[in-house]
Amino acid sequence: MKHRRNSLGEIKCHTIGLFAITLIGLLAVQTMAFPEPARVSSPLPSSPLKIHFIHVGYGDATLIQLPDGGNILVDTGKSEAAPQLLAALDRLNIQTIDTLIITHFHSDHLGGLSSVLKHFPSDKSREILVPFAPEDLEMKPTPPVEQLKKHALRIIREGETLLKTPSVHIEVLHPKTQTGNQNEDSLVLKIVHGDVHFLLAADIGPTTQKKLAEDYGHQLKSDLLKIPHHLNDTRVFSPFLEAIRAKIAILTIGENPYKAPNAALLALYQQQSKALFRTDQHGTITATSDGHTLHIETERS
Repeated sequence: MKHRRNSLGEIKCHTIGLFAITLIGLLAVQTMAFPEPARVSSPLPSSPLKIHFIHVGYGDATLIQLPDGGNILVDTGKSEAAPQLLAALDRLNIQTIDTLIITHFHSDHLGGLSSVLKHFPSDKSREILVPFAPEDLEMKPTPPVEQLKKHALRIIREGETLLKTPSVHIEVLHPKTQTGNQNEDSLVLKIVHGDVHFLLAADIGPTTQKKLAEDYGHQLKSDLLKIPHHLNDTRVFSPFLEAIRAKIAILTIGENPYKAPNAALLALYQQQSKALFRTDQHGTITATSDGHTLHIETERS
């Protein structure tokens, strides 16, 4: 294995406040559009950016479809949810995964790795992007981690640019160093498509939330936030949420033994955002950006 650092029917519409809800026939698809004042004036391609928060129960699997046709998969959910993940990718007619990112090595983010790699075979030299090397962790070996070790890994850290095109930038905001706590050390990604900003916060807890708020401040401002750690915490660093000021919050959640989501935190996120979507209630959630406006579609209303 190699490790390397690189720098790098009928349409019924309702308008509520600043956004519109559209229900389309029997598909029960919910669409919400959120205008945002222009931040930049760069030319944008005609194709949109789509981010799919795939319903894999308690866990994360996020597919980013780039305007140029490239596909980035961030995390692979639990092993038992792999058939669900692969079915979702097939419905989206995904033929290849160009970049695979694992935010950390807990089973609800890494468990479906083997199934994904079998379904989308590629050259062994293709690197999987990770925040740290498996050997650097004091953890019991698991089949997904052992599978990960068979592949070339590229360690990415804070400050690195994963993608920079005229319309899409993807930056790594965290981690800078390794503390040994996988949740706090998990990868945080900022995605910018024209005027529309996304923050994927993996499983970070209050400690990292505090650091990000202090280090980045208003630069964390995003239209959409992937809520960290499935609300399986008892507290949040409030200035972190205030800095982000997300209109949309996405909660990736399913049955679990942890009694998540935490009721108090759920109420806080609902208060802080204009709309909160849950994969256990809405199914797979798709955010589509044309570079100026953000639309949300859900599998279930």
